[in-house]
Amino acid sequence: MNQILILDDTTINKIAAGEVVERPASIIKELVENAIDADSTAITVEIRDGGTSYIRVTDNGNGMSPQDARISFERHATSKINSSIDLENIHTLGFRGEALASIAAVTHMEMITRQRESISGAQIINHGGNIVSEKEIGCPEGTTIIAQNLFFNTPARLKFLKSPRTETAYISDLIGKLILAHPEISFKYMNNGKIVYYSSGDGDLKNAILSVYGKDVVNEILPITPVDTSTDIKLSGYLGKPSLGRRNRSHQSFYVNGRYVKSSLLAETVEDAYKPYLAINLFPWIILHIEIAPNMVDVNVHPAKTQVRFRQGEKISNIIQSHIGTILKENPYIPTLRQSSYKSSSASQNVDVDKEEEQIEVFSSISSYEEQDQRHLGTGYTALQEGSSGNIYTANISNISFPKEEKVNKNNMDKGSMNENEHDNNRTRGVPIPLKIVGKIFATYIVVEGEKECLLIDQHAAHERLLFEKYKKMISEQAIVTQQLLPPAIIEVTHAEQLIIEDCIDLFHSLGFEIEAFGGKSFAVRGVPVILGTSHIKEFFQELLDNAEHFSQGSNYKLKIDDIIQMSCKKAVKAGDSLSDKEILALLNDLMNKKIPMTCPHGRPIMISISQNQLEKMFRRI
Repeated sequence: MNQILILDDTTINKIAAGEVVERPASIIKELVENAIDADSTAITVEIRDGGTSYIRVTDNGNGMSPQDARISFERHATSKINSSIDLENIHTLGFRGEALASIAAVTHMEMITRQRESISGAQIINHGGNIVSEKEIGCPEGTTIIAQNLFFNTPARLKFLKSPRTETAYISDLIGKLILAHPEISFKYMNNGKIVYYSSGDGDLKNAILSVYGKDVVNEILPITPVDTSTDIKLSGYLGKPSLGRRNRSHQSFYVNGRYVKSSLLAETVEDAYKPYLAINLFPWIILHIEIAPNMVDVNVHPAKTQVRFRQGEKISNIIQSHIGTILKENPYIPTLRQSSYKSSSASQNVDVDKEEEQIEVFSSISSYEEQDQRHLGTGYTALQEGSSGNIYTANISNISFPKEEKVNKNNMDKGSMNENEHDNNRTRGVPIPLKIVGKIFATYIVVEGEKECLLIDQHAAHERLLFEKYKKMISEQAIVTQQLLPPAIIEVTHAEQLIIEDCIDLFHSLGFEIEAFGGKSFAVRGVPVILGTSHIKEFFQELLDNAEHFSQGSNYKLKIDDIIQMSCKKAVKAGDSLSDKEILALLNDLMNKKIPMTCPHGRPIMISISQNQLEKMFRRI
């Protein structure tokens, strides 16, 4: 009995559609690329319900004759290449001849097209790969394709799609990339009847960037000008200044001969060039256009045509890194101090130069605890005010002292709280414990001496945990205090980010934010939680949106916890900040008198203990 069969055309088309049509954004990508190849100067994209119920792509390109329009629905029908030899020299975005056949196989499709100079056009209706209507029709020059009821005949595929808002975000991101790829084409993008993007099509890439990202980004970019014209590779585009560094690579756009591509080679090359200028865990913002001989790049790697292989990858990498490195070197970036980045203090701390021999350093690089006692470490500083005297400052932990204190009452030692065999991550405090502050190292770690052990405390991790617990308690008790911003902070976002904010607007309100739409893709932040402070609100939202994709599919509770961690990180004392001795005492007081995990919200340890016995073993005294 024969077991190997040749599949029918309907099944073959559905299998091919699975490779080309992953989601509504895939359909739009293929249709827009066809419109670009048809020498269009204006393209309109309209969607409804995330593209699942309705997609319309209209162009003013060359159009097709009725005969070509009918043949275009056949598999591997294309006007871009004639033979396999042409695959070595591809100048167009499309060439496989699979797009229309694959899209028609899983949608109700309608095509209206008219060639230039023709009196009339043609209308073809195709349902699931079968042409059900074909007739002559009056229409403008160019082509309009309408795709409705995506996956109507393969309902199982619908289950793998995300929500309409998420699918819209994918489409918005794609349209933004296409606008940046072809600034010479005017794009109009509409979602549920509202205009989202509208580019001028004047050929100026900077204007295209303005239409996608807004004026805040345009003011922070550098043009990529030729550095070495002796090579056969041309580079153009814009580099983001270090101030535009983001937490992910979603704001990196690479184009090879006008085609948007995803390339780990290009991403790593650009990031290597930015290394001396960007903080760790930040990725550069960049729009990079590469013009190269078609036979030097292979675009026939995947049906989506977003993956490419370079025949001389190392050479291309070296040229790009050299170009970008030179531009960044010639345009040194000096951060601008904004008025909202600092707050003057009437209760600033003073340093008595006559007491330097006491080795008590008081730093003024961060706000004094007089300003922060109600926000972060209030209980510690309140006790500090009551018990301080002379050069020895006493908090609720009655025996904490500076190095000048020589006598320590060892009988008050709560050995249980420092038990090395205790496995519980929580420590109950409240019993007076003799500890002496020895000093600070690397402006990050506090060194504290106990009876028979030395403690190293990460000031950033400790402060972060305290703020985390305080903010979480405020949320659970619905006791969040909102601080008004004067003036409000105006943030400009992409359409994909706009959808995230609109989806989470109630969540932001529950977290103490006052945020509202401000026209277009802008939002006005009029109030923030007091615990967050008022500095760098725009940067805070940028980081929040960069991470949004990771938790947007989770529950609200998980989203709240992640938000809390982000906020506590932003406001916590940073590694490298210098604390005064008063601030250290207040921090230790809160840390030692609260029952909290001995880790920061990310799981890093707050405190490390080194016993006297361990030190003596290391120095071979025992």
